[in-house]
Amino acid sequence: MIERTAALLDRILEIDDPVARNALITLCYRDLAAQIGEVIGRRDVNWFAFGAWASGTAGSAIRGEGLLFDLGTSRNIAAGNLAIIADVAPRFILWLREVEAEGVANEAALARTLAHPTFASAPRLAEAIRWYHAARDLTAVTDPLTDAACDKSAAELVLLANLLTGAHEQDLVDRFIDAAMPLGGLFGLVTTRFVHILTPDGPLDVCRDVVAPSYLGSALFPAPLELLDNPDLCALCEHFGQSTRADAAASNALEWEDFDDRMGFILTFFRAYQRDARFFEVPVEFLRAGFPPASVDGEVSGPAMR
Repeated sequence: MIERTAALLDRILEIDDPVARNALITLCYRDLAAQIGEVIGRRDVNWFAFGAWASGTAGSAIRGEGLLFDLGTSRNIAAGNLAIIADVAPRFILWLREVEAEGVANEAALARTLAHPTFASAPRLAEAIRWYHAARDLTAVTDPLTDAACDKSAAELVLLANLLTGAHEQDLVDRFIDAAMPLGGLFGLVTTRFVHILTPDGPLDVCRDVVAPSYLGSALFPAPLELLDNPDLCALCEHFGQSTRADAAASNALEWEDFDDRMGFILTFFRAYQRDARFFEVPVEFLRAGFPPASVDGEVSGPAMR
């Protein structure tokens, strides 16, 4: 299965049409989310599942939909969309290949993955894979449904891995975001006001604090993530100005072109939606845009579409 995804990535890198390419990128995220879910479980949403929805969101801008201004915005979003998948996906494919070769996500597969020289320039991704692996180890020996401490520790490790991957990604696309908001200042603030992220609950306005997702009822965060204890996770919360308690105040991003401002929103967003299994289901509208109607079912359909 991983070779099919690797071939899809090769195809993405050959396509010039940004709209068709975006659909394939979204598909690639969906496939990797499913495969990583097979390794670490689907109790917690991994970064690639969030990435599929983010890529689907980017698709509307790439098609020029809903842009008040387009001083290169759609072009730069398309470039960022490509840059992320081209940078992040190959490193996770390396891990999944090693896991497939071993038949299980063991220490040998992890060691061979992280020994690859590609991780020298991506230490956050190396750490992310390490924490995904650690979360998998926890749930492999203890049932998180009956052991609350294990459930909490595993959830925090997945959140940490998601954030490290997200920080690597956001650092990578900084230049594309700056180019998409070329005038900065007031123009940057106006543009930010129209930045949204599509979710199973509908669009989220990044200028507003993250609100309680519908899958949790009235709760803001899933129970294992209401109070954070993991020291590395707490340090990231402090760095990006987010609470370790059940509080989303100051999670809004008023200047989306600012790395720390973006990461504050992303941290709290990931935390709130980490147990929303709907993120593993990719809306067919994200994928149809890049394919003729007759080819959609054979090209992109699957159990994770709705």
